Amino acid sequence: MGQQTQDDDIDEAVAEEEATESARSPVSGLDTSISAGAHLFEAAGRLKAKWIKRWVTRELPAYLSVQSSWFLAFGLQMVLFPYLITSPNYLALDGLELGLANMALSAPSVVFLLLGGVVAERADGKRLLILLHLLAAFPALGLAAAVATGNLSYPLMIFYGLTIGTVGAFMMPARDAIINEVVERRIRVGSSVTLQLGVTLATMAQFVSQIVGLILGGYADKMTRMPSWLGGFGVGPIPSEDLLVIQGLALALGSIFALFLARGRRVQTGRSGMGAALGDIAEGMRAVRADGRLWGMTALMFGVGIFVIGSFLVVLPIINRDIYNLDSDGIRDMFVTFWLGAFVASVALSVFKHIKRQGRLLLTAQLLGSLAILIMLARPPHYVFLSIVFIWGIAAGISIAMSRSIVQNAAPKDQLARVLSIYQLGFMAGAPFGAALMGLITDFFPDEPQRVAVIPAAGMVILIAWMVLRTPIWNMKHEKSD
Repeated sequence: MGQQTQDDDIDEAVAEEEATESARSPVSGLDTSISAGAHLFEAAGRLKAKWIKRWVTRELPAYLSVQSSWFLAFGLQMVLFPYLITSPNYLALDGLELGLANMALSAPSVVFLLLGGVVAERADGKRLLILLHLLAAFPALGLAAAVATGNLSYPLMIFYGLTIGTVGAFMMPARDAIINEVVERRIRVGSSVTLQLGVTLATMAQFVSQIVGLILGGYADKMTRMPSWLGGFGVGPIPSEDLLVIQGLALALGSIFALFLARGRRVQTGRSGMGAALGDIAEGMRAVRADGRLWGMTALMFGVGIFVIGSFLVVLPIINRDIYNLDSDGIRDMFVTFWLGAFVASVALSVFKHIKRQGRLLLTAQLLGSLAILIMLARPPHYVFLSIVFIWGIAAGISIAMSRSIVQNAAPKDQLARVLSIYQLGFMAGAPFGAALMGLITDFFPDEPQRVAVIPAAGMVILIAWMVLRTPIWNMKHEKSD
């Protein structure tokens, strides 16, 4: 690759091919040699174009591998983080402490996510992903050492949450913005991949890798016996410190996959000095406010962060422990079921390369998922509980894919990372507040934590009604442009 981007190489290859077509000499006797040289350059140009096409073709799988490495580790974290805090084998803490720990995990995004969007646009995306994956590996490995030596503590969990949350704040806009360029380069070499399909494939990679991480996390310190129709054999236990090492190594592996990405574009805003970042952020804010679709999606994600993610991270693990008397295996089954539903939704969406009513599909899925939560009030059997979680996962899969596609299409291309960071900030700003709020409310119902389900359900219904009546999301039509 050298110091040039793939776009530059493609343009050069095309220019060289055009140049060879017009190569002629006015001097007698030299036409043959000039023609031979032109053919040589033409062949070299074709070889170069073929090499570029091969490189661009493997760039999408490399991107999906980067995505998978991060979310494999994230899946492990989703089980291990609440398990280490709530399990009697470790810290044995309750809802409020778990909520505050999850707040520490997501709060750095509120502080750094907008700055992360600016950095993602100005920096070399490839090198940024390599650096961030390596930085994210160290907190997981440090936590593994603490567990292995018996030095695990609640302040250490808070420190872990703040550290990995800060890295994630810079990771999200950098990684999500690159998919737009990857798909664009692939289209330029003749691929039929659309942006919607590229986002859906990235979402599928996210869900599959999370499911793998969740399954592994469920074996923490406990053997799980397979059903009789699978032979009835046992799997595990796997020590928690070993799973944390796997988490750290998976993150480090992402830096290797990132080596196969192109360097990509770097936005030049013309600003410099201390006020440059603030000026870029303000410009991104104006772009979001000026577009009803972007503003509507940001508001929706804020509500999802408060009502859905707060319940997902706090209420469900407490229900798992206090109602169904389960431990890490129950957290695993719950989260695997959720992300399996999300994966099923993504596979279904991948069949349709162009969905015209993306906003209508998104809001309908959110409404159905919110109403399904109310069934938990009846303290249903565990299999019914998992069925509700599966429906919730389907709604989430549709919402994630459609919301990302809407924002990617609506955002100005020269402000894409900044707009994505603002959109994600809506989600991440609501999550820590929602986690602390749900943790506090759950502690008011120590014997019946499932009663808290009324709050996220009512909150989401009100928000969806506002979205239908006051934003263009419900009536928008996505015109096929890619």
